[in-house]
Amino acid sequence: MDFPAKILLFGEYGILLNSKALSMPYPRFSGRLRMLDHQATNLNTEEAGSNASLKSLLRYMILNSNKFSFIRLDQFQEEVKQGLYFDSSIPSGSGLGSSGALTAALYNRYAIDTLLNDYQKIQSYLAEIESCFHGISSGIDPLTSLLNRTLLIENKYATSTTPDLSAFFNTYSLFLINSNSIGNTSDLVTYFMKKYLEPEFRGKIDEGYIPVINQTIDSLTANDFNSFTALISRYSQFQLSHFERMVPDTMRKYFLYGIETGNFYLKLCGSGGGGYLLAISADRTKAENYFKLNHLDYTIV
Repeated sequence: MDFPAKILLFGEYGILLNSKALSMPYPRFSGRLRMLDHQATNLNTEEAGSNASLKSLLRYMILNSNKFSFIRLDQFQEEVKQGLYFDSSIPSGSGLGSSGALTAALYNRYAIDTLLNDYQKIQSYLAEIESCFHGISSGIDPLTSLLNRTLLIENKYATSTTPDLSAFFNTYSLFLINSNSIGNTSDLVTYFMKKYLEPEFRGKIDEGYIPVINQTIDSLTANDFNSFTALISRYSQFQLSHFERMVPDTMRKYFLYGIETGNFYLKLCGSGGGGYLLAISADRTKAENYFKLNHLDYTIV
């Protein structure tokens, strides 16, 4: 079974502090668990690297087995020994949820109760697994991948399927812009949470960023695109001004150009620091012409 990548449309970092979030699967990239082919004697280099990572994860889970009582660790251990690996096309450090897809795949294969229909509980289990990679996780990325559908997150403790977004996609074009560098989610999340302890920064997040996230999502789901355009501009400006470590230096001038012209608006796609950025534009032609002129590596979502 394949588990898709995801695009976090809105809510990066804020969801860790109980903001809303809007996340959608992105099946252009995906991953699945595989076993060593019975006709092969050894895993290739990439497969062996994945298997080694799963061994490290397994060791951590066994040492902290009280936190992973919902996982069949004995089965996981036996299959890792037999050559289990994660075959994934999702680029690591891209912001597209490579660890989320792996987490979803592990939960799907090894969870004791896969028929559980309590999404809040499932999300908490997924967050526990993904925290092994990031240090802290909301569980949203793997839940999006596991359910393979767009999710509106009312807060980090509750989820619901989003309303129809067809009007949004009929009005706006979305682009993934490749920064051609790699981000480190664990380091950036740790940095953000430490920075959040500073009263001045915390005030900016609580009084500025989180309200913008929530209002942006509310305007989008209500098809209030006049409000949405103003809000996404504020969203982009906030990240440019206050997420210095998350916005790659090579991309800052494009953030600024988009804000100044309104031809498109750039935002983080995940934790940032590298990987992909998300561009949102009501004028696809103007946006594409600018991306081509500046030789940006972009993909239409």
